[in-house]
Amino acid sequence: MKQRILLIVLFIVTVTLSAQSNKNTNPHQEIINQTDEIYEDLVNIRRDLHMHPEISKQEKRTSKVVADYLKGLGLEVKINIGGNGVVGILKGGKKGKKIAWRADMDAIKTNVPDLVDFKSKNEGVRHICGHDVHTTIGLGIANILSKQKENIKGTVYFIFQPAEETYTGAKDMINDGLFDIIKPDEIYGLHIGPEKVGTINFKANELFAYQRSLEVKFKPSANENELENFMNTILKGYERNPLKGSPLDIINSISDPKKGVASKETIFKDYFFVEGTKLSKVKDTMFFNASFFETNAQNTREIPIKIKKQILNSKFKDSFISIGYTRAFATPINDPELTRIAKQTADNFYDKDMFNPLHGQIPYFGEDFIFYQQKVPGVFFFLGASNIEKGINSMPHSPNFVVDEKAIKYGVQCFASLIFERANSI
Repeated sequence: MKQRILLIVLFIVTVTLSAQSNKNTNPHQEIINQTDEIYEDLVNIRRDLHMHPEISKQEKRTSKVVADYLKGLGLEVKINIGGNGVVGILKGGKKGKKIAWRADMDAIKTNVPDLVDFKSKNEGVRHICGHDVHTTIGLGIANILSKQKENIKGTVYFIFQPAEETYTGAKDMINDGLFDIIKPDEIYGLHIGPEKVGTINFKANELFAYQRSLEVKFKPSANENELENFMNTILKGYERNPLKGSPLDIINSISDPKKGVASKETIFKDYFFVEGTKLSKVKDTMFFNASFFETNAQNTREIPIKIKKQILNSKFKDSFISIGYTRAFATPINDPELTRIAKQTADNFYDKDMFNPLHGQIPYFGEDFIFYQQKVPGVFFFLGASNIEKGINSMPHSPNFVVDEKAIKYGVQCFASLIFERANSI
């Protein structure tokens, strides 16, 4: 009899301690554990998306996969926003912030061979920029936070965006009433980067260089050779710490440990350089075109004005017609205070060595995430996915682009924790 009573007491104590232990479990440890549990499923989702890539504005299958997954989690789901855009809404039960997470879904046209076993089944289309991974991470975060719903005070919005590669998707969703449907206080997102897997890079303010396509029009009365030399000389006069080498050489230097953007001695800081200058004639007009990369926003506004003055003070003044930009690549501009808070929040729960600052601005790339940031303060991160030991190079748009899929796990864990904390802040 005494032994039976003792067993009952031990059972009650065990159950009570177990319940108390579960009650006191760190939610971020739960996030880590839950991510481990769904990791293989997420890898399978990523590989399915990789095998069925869709170019900008044609992401119908991807959109359906996303919408069905979010509905399966019990989220409120809105579809066909700005084309194939999807939004999932996870509402907490108390007062907290409204936080948005954005993932892009589109692939690009390319005939570059796929280097993985789960190759693209859509000829001439491939996920060579990592958007299949971005989409998977967004779904993973939604999965994890849906399990934490009772502990989330605020609201989380999951934005799955089409047409990022054409820089139109964000604007399309916004113009189609995205911010009438959701009212976020903050927005976050990421892009695969070339740093080693397990690394997350961040930077306040501009992430990329300002890239502009300049076009100057002249009457055909000007001497073509003299005019071309004159314009090239003008632009060369604006050069400042120009990056040397071919575009591929420069891109390959971005992740260099000594001179890349993660190094304090980076060459990708405070520069101006020009590429692709060309003089052409169409009917009765001559066009001088050039692309340039500039780290200072103010300079991009002033350069056309200064060039115009130089032309009007030259012998080509009577031939001059107009000057302006024909294209501009967008750069995310991270809110400095939110960047600081995000870094501090991540450091509280994860290895501080995971989060590394960037010290320069990257050329040749753009991101339409800026159009959300023009409406809502936010931060855009880079998630490392390279693994040199395995020969994996995750430089977006490079011919040998491959991703170490462990990046999915790191992305889901770290950013589910960040969103959880921000949604529970007041």
